[in-house]
Amino acid sequence: MTEIEPTCELIPDPSAIADVVAQLVDGKWPGSDGERENLFERLLFKSGERLHQAAEGFAAESFALFTKLPGISFASWDAYDGKFMSVNLHAYSFPEAEAPITRLGHDAVWGILTDRYGQPARLLNNEEVPPSNWKVNGRDVDVHFFNRRDSSLMLSVSDGELSGRANAEAARDSRIADRIDPSR
Repeated sequence: MTEIEPTCELIPDPSAIADVVAQLVDGKWPGSDGERENLFERLLFKSGERLHQAAEGFAAESFALFTKLPGISFASWDAYDGKFMSVNLHAYSFPEAEAPITRLGHDAVWGILTDRYGQPARLLNNEEVPPSNWKVNGRDVDVHFFNRRDSSLMLSVSDGELSGRANAEAARDSRIADRIDPSR
C-alpha cells in the first residue's frame, strides 16, 4: 500500500517544531530567570501575562508565551516554586473534530521526534492515538493528539524533576481535597 502524501503544506513545518524541542532538550536547563530569558531570546519567544497564579499552598504558575513560529494557536510556559518548568505549544488546531491536517501534523512531528529520540512511552488510555512521552536529557517531551471535539496537537517540554514534583503536589492536594469533600 502506498502512503498518501499530504496535498497541503503543514504550518508550522513539523521540522521547525522538532527543532524547538531539540533546543529545549539540548544543553543545560535554565536554572534562573535570566537563563530562561536568554533561552527565550534564542528561541524568539516572548513571555506574556500570567494565566494562572500559584494558589495558596501550590507553587505552580502559568504564563502566556508568544512565538514567531507560524501556526502556533496557543503557547504557554510554566514555573514551579519560582523555577522555569515547561513550555507548551498547540499546533494544527481546528475547531472541528477529526481534522485531517491535525493528524498529518501529529504524525509528522511524532515521526521526527521518534527518529531523533527513539520510541516513546505510550500512555495507555482509550484514545485512538495515545499520548507519547520521550525522556531526553532530564526533560520530558510529551505529545498529545486531540480530535474528539476540536482538533489539536499539544506538545510540552518540561524539566522532568520539577514537573514530577509539581504533579506529586497536585495529586497530594487532590487526595486531601477528596477527603475534605468526598462528593468531589
